[in-house]
Amino acid sequence: MIISNKAAVQRVAQVYQEQRQANRVRKQAGKPSYNDEVTLSAEGKEMQAMLQKLQTVPDIRPRAEEIKVAVQDGTYQVSARQIAQGIINYQNRS
Repeated sequence: MIISNKAAVQRVAQVYQEQRQANRVRKQAGKPSYNDEVTLSAEGKEMQAMLQKLQTVPDIRPRAEEIKVAVQDGTYQVSARQIAQGIINYQNRS
């Protein structure tokens, strides 16, 4: 099929081009600006507070390692008085 009316074809092409440009402008104008935002739940805030408290607790691993080595060497001495006092304190808490 041969189209001989070039002016009409050019006009149709121009209309399509204008519509595409108008759609692009609408899409760009219609995009809301998003800001990243983080909101912690109550559980998240509680967890964060616990983690901060946990970071202030002294590390007991060095002491535990000392005791382990002393037990293996046979040099660890247990105080019967301290054990008895610990049992009494534990029973009083219950």
